[in-house]
Amino acid sequence: MVVHLDKKHLGFALMFLGAFPLTSYCVDKKFEIEPAALARKYPMPAPKAKPAAPKAAGAVTAAPKAAGTVTYKVKRGDFLYKVLAREYGLSGYRAEAVAQRVKAANHLSDIRRLQVGTTLLIPINPPERVAKSRSRRAAKVAATLHGKVAAAQDKGGPMMFFKAPTSPAAAQPASAAGAKAVQDASNIWPQLIPNAPSSKTQLDYLSGAFSLSLDPEKYPVLTAQDGDAIVVDANGSLPPLVKSLLQEKNPQLSIISERPDNPRTFYRALLSAAHFYSFEEDFLVDFGIDSKVTVQADFKIEKNQDSLLRQDITLLKVTGKRPALPQALVRLLATHGFKVVETPSTAPIITGRPDHSVLYQIPGKDPRNIADALLDALGIRFQADKSIDLYAGENNGVRLEIPVYRYFEKNGNRYVLARFQGDPLGESLAGLLEAKGYQVITVQEHDDLQSLSDKLLNRLDVAGRYGEQELWSLWEKGYGVRMPGVMINDASGGRIFITDRKVEPLAQELAKLNGYRQETR
Repeated sequence: MVVHLDKKHLGFALMFLGAFPLTSYCVDKKFEIEPAALARKYPMPAPKAKPAAPKAAGAVTAAPKAAGTVTYKVKRGDFLYKVLAREYGLSGYRAEAVAQRVKAANHLSDIRRLQVGTTLLIPINPPERVAKSRSRRAAKVAATLHGKVAAAQDKGGPMMFFKAPTSPAAAQPASAAGAKAVQDASNIWPQLIPNAPSSKTQLDYLSGAFSLSLDPEKYPVLTAQDGDAIVVDANGSLPPLVKSLLQEKNPQLSIISERPDNPRTFYRALLSAAHFYSFEEDFLVDFGIDSKVTVQADFKIEKNQDSLLRQDITLLKVTGKRPALPQALVRLLATHGFKVVETPSTAPIITGRPDHSVLYQIPGKDPRNIADALLDALGIRFQADKSIDLYAGENNGVRLEIPVYRYFEKNGNRYVLARFQGDPLGESLAGLLEAKGYQVITVQEHDDLQSLSDKLLNRLDVAGRYGEQELWSLWEKGYGVRMPGVMINDASGGRIFITDRKVEPLAQELAKLNGYRQETR
């Protein structure tokens, strides 16, 4: 049945429904969601760890990397001792020991030749990584707390007073060597940046919401090249909130949290924060031609864009256990525009150093004089201008004598130096001497130190060849002398260096300082 309602009937129906009370319901305000909250991103909960499946018999698992081992990828120009000094602060005997372990761990045939791009296993305790992860988490906490402080300040909340803790329980205490490194950096900093304020200046900040001060004994304040402040937090003990407040008050302020136990990384962080025009690590500068003097600096600093043109370059040497740079080298560097800044040396002062090594200089070009000098340097006694009777003692009525320049015996063998000219007769005579048990070393008119030393040392089975030689380790001393010549290790533990080049006075002084006595033939 079709029902037709006109407007009059519809109006009566609405009035009838309005006479009865109707209840309505709404969501409690505590369950309402703000639209802004819907736009936020929330991290997904981490999945629960599943129990490990039982291992099948014979399953192979990857061996974990041994504790106390770090990896390093070889870059162009890397030298193993240079890497150990730059990255891990090792030098001297410690570097030698680690280098041998690196050679064994990586099956290297020669540690002096590293292939670019290969990854080395270095058996050494890895650097601290806990502090870095803690600092990232601390930054988040600091940002949250900083927001609360700012809100309280805007609302006129109570004033808060902050003071950096003097002995925080969570901070790892710095070693005595680390504390000394911080003190050394504070002492040499005015040499890097003249007219810089004292590092003992206390850092204070005062606002309507807080008052903040740092103890300069615990947290030295250095000055950057452009006048900005550098706070040294050697222990990593500054609370995150304090760091956040410091950087809010002075956005240009830098906080250095590198541990000074490794001086190389510590000074690298300081120089990065100092805003110099540029600085370079492991800088080498050479002087001289024949006797080449080399000075190694841990850092070369150019303060301004025109420092090189104005010859205003600073060489920073983090000396450590190496000796201080001799004053003769400091003066030489100054004449070429290099200012030397050194941290105090902890190397023992040795007085009355014994001359356990010898530097032989052979200025002459006569092959006979060169041969005599080589024999003297090796401590070999010889007979001069001897005639060898090939058939002596055979009583066969034949007497054949061959004159030789020098004759000597060593380790039960007989040696002769003879001036054969390479003609058929000379070759025949040399063959007769060899047949009678003599080892023949030919001396010719065109022979020099290189050719004679190669022939003599090969016959004597002595290790040593002519070439450019280091008189001592550049990386152990921080400076060195290189010259063409022959280097031989003495049985007593010293070294014998023989050269036919001119030895400059500076090279002579440095050689004497490092235990060489000089003799000239």
